[in-house]
Amino acid sequence: MKSRHISFLSVSSLLSVAIASLGVAPTYAARFSKELSDTGNLQSQQRIAQVFRSTFTIPSGQTIVTKLIGEETVYVNSGQRLPAKLRVEQDVIGNNGIVVIPVGATIEGEFAPTNGGSKFIARTLTSRGSTVAVSAESDVIKDTKDPRETSIGAIATDVAIGAAGASILAAVTGDRAIATEEILAGAAAGAVIGNTTAPNATVIEPKSAINLTTNRSISFTRGGD
Repeated sequence: MKSRHISFLSVSSLLSVAIASLGVAPTYAARFSKELSDTGNLQSQQRIAQVFRSTFTIPSGQTIVTKLIGEETVYVNSGQRLPAKLRVEQDVIGNNGIVVIPVGATIEGEFAPTNGGSKFIARTLTSRGSTVAVSAESDVIKDTKDPRETSIGAIATDVAIGAAGASILAAVTGDRAIATEEILAGAAAGAVIGNTTAPNATVIEPKSAINLTTNRSISFTRGGD
């Protein structure tokens, strides 16, 4: 029993020195040392371990590779803000070589309008059951003619409208030339309209990588468990 008491005192003394060397206030060292020597049980040791915490930092300018969550293409209309959720596709390593953001972590934010298209603005990151605020954004995702408006089906509709317009004109004027030549011209005009008047939209495919860049450093703290 005496030997065990001496062992606890030795551990307590060593721990006090270790804590003091790490710059922890003496009052903490004294309190935790007394707790260990008095009880020597596992619960006390766990509370003491909480003093030792590791902080991992991701610097400003860090790239986070992500993709859309889901299998559907996302269309962002010109000027639209659209909430979205991304999945981290590559581990992000902290300043001490530890994986800080693992594959599978999720980032929530929104696609926001910008000059030439849209960009994703990150708001929060959820990993290992914890959520922290983040400040990161993607490069500009350039917009293009909305493929929903310039698809074969959409253009065919415009062609039909153009042809119908010429047919009506031919019926009203009784000019058979219009019914042959100008119907074709009307159809061609419809096809051109389908390509030139379609609105722009940002199109994000589910398999396309979206690289985010942090605007400021992010710190994560892990307890010494």
